[in-house]
Amino acid sequence: MPRISYSIILREQADRIRVDFETEYGQVTAIHVVQYEAFFKNHWHPIARYDTAHGFFHQDLCTSRGSVKYRIAIHSLGQALTHAVQDLKENWLRYRRQFTGEQG
Repeated sequence: MPRISYSIILREQADRIRVDFETEYGQVTAIHVVQYEAFFKNHWHPIARYDTAHGFFHQDLCTSRGSVKYRIAIHSLGQALTHAVQDLKENWLRYRRQFTGEQG
């Protein structure tokens, strides 16, 4: 099974989405992580993560008050991967602000 890993740069050297999944015959068979990370205070902070750990597709969202897990119903892992990447691309700034407490 090919393992595919890549990063999407959102803001140069400060924000990225890391994507890591496996495929077989063109179908997604495992999602290891789709994670939005922000670089501040000299290291990368995981802020929002999607994965299939614990046997189900879910999002872990880190905020200034702690981490929250949201279970998400899906029809396929391919659909889950698309959802995760799109959500993080569209909402990364909001997630960052929730994590840091920044206003904007």
